[in-house]
Amino acid sequence: MILILLLLCVAAAALLPHVLLRKFGYKNLTYTLAFSETEVSEGDTVTLTETICSRKPLPLPWVKAELTTDASLIFAAGTSGEVTGETRFLSSFFSLMPYRQIERRRTVTCTRRGIYEVSRAVIMLSDLFGTVELSQPYPDARASLTVLPAERGADLPEDFPQQLTGDAIRRRALMPDRFAVSGIREYADGDSARDVCWSASARSDRLMVWQYQETAAPSLTVMLNCETRPTDRDRVSDRSAYEDAIRIAAAYLCAAARAGIPVRLCANTVIGDSPAETAFCAGDAGAMRMRRLLAALPLTVSGRFSQMLTRISAEDTAATLLIVTAYTDAEMLKLAAQDPRMTVLTLRAPAGDRIPQNVRQISLAAMKG
Repeated sequence: MILILLLLCVAAAALLPHVLLRKFGYKNLTYTLAFSETEVSEGDTVTLTETICSRKPLPLPWVKAELTTDASLIFAAGTSGEVTGETRFLSSFFSLMPYRQIERRRTVTCTRRGIYEVSRAVIMLSDLFGTVELSQPYPDARASLTVLPAERGADLPEDFPQQLTGDAIRRRALMPDRFAVSGIREYADGDSARDVCWSASARSDRLMVWQYQETAAPSLTVMLNCETRPTDRDRVSDRSAYEDAIRIAAAYLCAAARAGIPVRLCANTVIGDSPAETAFCAGDAGAMRMRRLLAALPLTVSGRFSQMLTRISAEDTAATLLIVTAYTDAEMLKLAAQDPRMTVLTLRAPAGDRIPQNVRQISLAAMKG
């Protein structure tokens, strides 16, 4: 009888942790993730903080957290995990006493622009002897991070389109010459009342103003070709060339915006359901807006670049066009030869004997910074 009672006690002692763990293991157990910064640049380091807290009297001797993120986020040495393709899987192990909170900080190096999440957290529990194992997802445990493309210097790059540089255009942008009239146009917000042409306004029944040559402020449209090879259709095939093209585009966009030149970006892809095309902007705020848009560019291609180039060159008759592309084809070279407003920067040397003067090969090594 004593032996039976002893066996029953042993069985109860062995089963009790199972029952308690299954019933109360996840009760009052929280797990959160947070980055020390929400927005950084390529090459920066941030800290990812994991916080796990147990607010109950039951000890949890073995807790494992499994996370998923992008392989472009490099975690410090000693971090448990593995990489499969473009995905990084992370594991964290904890031992929680009753009413205990543990914070664990990981140093993360951001190697590539993009918008990333550390998410898909799964918390696994086990008893001291590993005889029971439970698993439960924590969908609310996630942390987001925006990595902006790197800039290659704050000054105008050496290959900046000549149409936008020089003292003449800078003087025109600051002080228009009201004696050099080039025509008449419709009134726009911000025009001075002294520029109103009353006779033309009376004839057209609309408010018209004098158009001066010097009031035509320079503007730049940067066109990014998301096709990295002639065979690209729906998706980017050369990720490295694509990222280099984005970094070069970022340098020119930010240089123009900070120089006070109205600039916009057009790329043959979509962000969500909207085309990757912006309105003109300038200043530090405009530069940051462009970098955020570039960070969000997906690895997809939407439409042929040659079609977008033909459309934009016809619509943007007043703007200088800067094309950043991984390669050039015969159609692009033909359009560049016909339109002096274009400057084509290609990562690969253009093929052919007659290369237009406004087409040149460029690399990141040639950029300032």
